[in-house]
Order: sequence, then structure tokens, then C-alpha cells
Amino acid sequence: MFAPSIGLGGTYERPAINRDIVIIAREAKPTSVDAALKAKSKTGKKRARVHAYLLSRPATDEEIETALNMSGNTVRPTRGTLVKDGHVIDSGIRRLTRAGNQAIVWRCV
Repeated sequence: MFAPSIGLGGTYERPAINRDIVIIAREAKPTSVDAALKAKSKTGKKRARVHAYLLSRPATDEEIETALNMSGNTVRPTRGTLVKDGHVIDSGIRRLTRAGNQAIVWRCV
């Protein structure tokens, strides 16, 4: 479930990339909670797909959506859990979206 990593303070356990996880907001509506729990069993595979893509190239959420044929409502929380677990970080680069907005370019650690 956890993969050992070396940090500035020594060794720590970083959660596995393919773990099934959902993050549910305290104020989430019951329908949203139900949907999240239903999707939980598929999240590990989605995390692995997003991580593998970001290993091959840094990308914005929109670029990940297009390349992996996933909706933004799937990509953003999936990438968010990878960020929270320390597998993906902000590259410091910004690229324009199709709408002309600045977007964070994400990369693997």
C-alpha cells in the first residue's frame, strides 16, 4: 500500500500510486457522497493512468483530459490525490488552456 521514499528528514512512506481513494468534502450532498463511494473501486487504475501519462511528459489538467479521454471531473480529483500523496507537483510552468486561461503544468516527482 505504501512505497518507501527518501525525503529531507529521512525515509517516509508515500502511499502507493494505484491505491483506491476518494476525497469527500464535509459539505458534500448525499448524492455526491454516493457517487464518490461508487467510483472508489476504480480510482487506483485512474491514478495509475494519470501518473503514467505525467511520467512521460508534464501536462495541464486539460491536456491530461484530452490525451486520456477522461472528463475534467475525473482528472482534477485524480491528479489532486496524486499531489496530496506527493507523487505529482506543480512544475512552475504555466500554459494557456483552450479558453485562454493560465493553467498549471503538473509533473511527477
